[in-house]
Amino acid sequence: MPGSSLGFLLTDVSRLFRQSFEKAVEAGGLELTPGEIRVLAHVATYDGSRQAVLADLMGVEPMTLSAYIDRLEMQGLVTRMPDPTDRRAKVIRPTEKVDKLFDEVRPIALNVYSHATRGLSPDQVQTMEAGLIAMRANFGMDHAIANEKRGRAGAAKPFTA
Repeated sequence: MPGSSLGFLLTDVSRLFRQSFEKAVEAGGLELTPGEIRVLAHVATYDGSRQAVLADLMGVEPMTLSAYIDRLEMQGLVTRMPDPTDRRAKVIRPTEKVDKLFDEVRPIALNVYSHATRGLSPDQVQTMEAGLIAMRANFGMDHAIANEKRGRAGAAKPFTA
């Protein structure tokens, strides 16, 4: 039945989740855009990744990400550092200021998460998360592969429920 297929539901829920988060960020009066927060979340999660790897993980063009990183760097939220394995490349690192910012963003993100999962049991949420992680891995985008791609181990989760 149209509108109830898994692909449609994934796309629709993703769109609604993103819209809800964007509205909540704007209402929260934060000085960053939802896009900048998304970039910071990826930089923190994949700390020390090259810009091209981050762009690939986010599904954006490298030049689009570069503009975000330029703005975040001017605000002192990220730094570009030489890649220890390739002096021509730069890796992106969050600064200490990001932790304070995430303290402000976290309640907004958790409120959106709570709204999205309202009416679901913890077991249902856990099952859904496990299924989505498996599906993401099927596309080659699980965290182990991402960490391998960037040559680093471990990753922080800036917003967890």
